[in-house]
Amino acid sequence: MNLGIDARPLAYGITGNSRYLAEVLRIMVKRNSKINFYLFSNKKIHPIFDDIINLKNVKVIYESRSYPGPIYLNWILPKRIREFGMDRFWGTLQMLPVRKLPIPSFVNYHDLNFISAPETMAKWNFWQHKLLSGITLKNADKVFCLSQNTKNEISFYLPEAANKCLVVYPGVSKRNFKTTKGLFPKSFFLTVGTLEPRKNIKRLIDAFRKFKETNPKDKHALLILGRKGWGEEGTKLLEALTNGSLEQYQIRFLENPSDDVLGQAINECEAFFFPSHHEGFGLPLLEAMIEDKRCAASDIPVFREILDDSSDLYVPSTSSEGWTKAFQLFSNLKVKGRSPKFSKTKWSWDHTAKLLEEVLLK
Repeated sequence: MNLGIDARPLAYGITGNSRYLAEVLRIMVKRNSKINFYLFSNKKIHPIFDDIINLKNVKVIYESRSYPGPIYLNWILPKRIREFGMDRFWGTLQMLPVRKLPIPSFVNYHDLNFISAPETMAKWNFWQHKLLSGITLKNADKVFCLSQNTKNEISFYLPEAANKCLVVYPGVSKRNFKTTKGLFPKSFFLTVGTLEPRKNIKRLIDAFRKFKETNPKDKHALLILGRKGWGEEGTKLLEALTNGSLEQYQIRFLENPSDDVLGQAINECEAFFFPSHHEGFGLPLLEAMIEDKRCAASDIPVFREILDDSSDLYVPSTSSEGWTKAFQLFSNLKVKGRSPKFSKTKWSWDHTAKLLEEVLLK
C-alpha cells in the first residue's frame, strides 16, 4: 500500500501539528515495513525529523519551488498523488483538496476556530477555513478529532459529518534533553506559545506584573518560551519582551527554543500556565503533567478533558484578576507535585498510532 501524507507540518520544526505527526510516524513506519509512506511537502522537511525521512519505507516528495499553501494543496498535490500512485491520503492540516480525491481520504481536525474563536485568527486563515472547512468535512472518509470537544463542534456545525468523526487524542512521552546549567531562574512559572491573540500571553504578563507589584518579596520569575506571531502580540508584545522593560518584574522571554531548552524548562518549572482563549487540544499541558507539574489553565471545555481537578486550576481566560490569584496560589503551594500521579498509560503515542493505523492502513 502507498499512503500519501501531507507532511507540511514537518517543514516548520517543533509545533503542535508537527509533534503529533512525527511521533505517530516514528511508530507506524517502523512496525509497518510493507507500507510505503509518501511524505508530500511544498517545502523541505526540517532536519530535526531526519530520523523519519531516512527510514527505508519513507519517500519524501518535494517541489522544486515553494508554492503557497492553497495552490499546493489544490493543484500541485493532487497531481503528485496521481503521479506516484497513492492508494490512500492523509491530510494533517485540517484541509483536503477542494476537488474530492478518487482514493480514500482522511483528515486531522484540531478545532473550529473560525466559528468558536474567529477573533483569534488572521483574516486570510479565517476565510480559508470558513469557506473550505465544510468541503473538507464532506470530502473526508474519516475525520480524526484531537478532542471530544472538537468532535462536538463538528457535529453541531455539520451534523451529517458526525458519523465520520473519531476522537484520536495525542499522546505524550517524557522528553530526553540536555541540561544547561544556569539557563533559567531558580524558581519560575512557565508558559509556552506563539505570540498571537489566541494564546492570551499578554494578559498573563499583565497578571504577573500585578502579582509582583502586590508581592514585591516573591522570588518567582515568569518564563515565556515562544516565537513571533501576528497582530499586536507579534509586534508590540515582542518588542516589550525583548527590550528589557519587563526584567524588573522578573519576566523572561526565550524565542524559538530548542527541544532541549523546552524539555529542561518544563522539567524545572514550579508550575505551568496555559491561558489560551481557545485550543484544539493543548499538548503542552500533557508535557507538563507527565513531569509532575501542576497547571493553571483557561476554563475551556477541551482543557477539562485533560486536567485533573485535584491538582490543577481553571481560570476564565479573560480574567486578569483570576490569573493574578493563580500566581498567588501557586507561589504558596507546599505540595508542588501532582496527586494522584499522572497516568502515563492513559495518554500514549502508541495508543494514538494504533487508532490511526486501524483506519489509515485497514
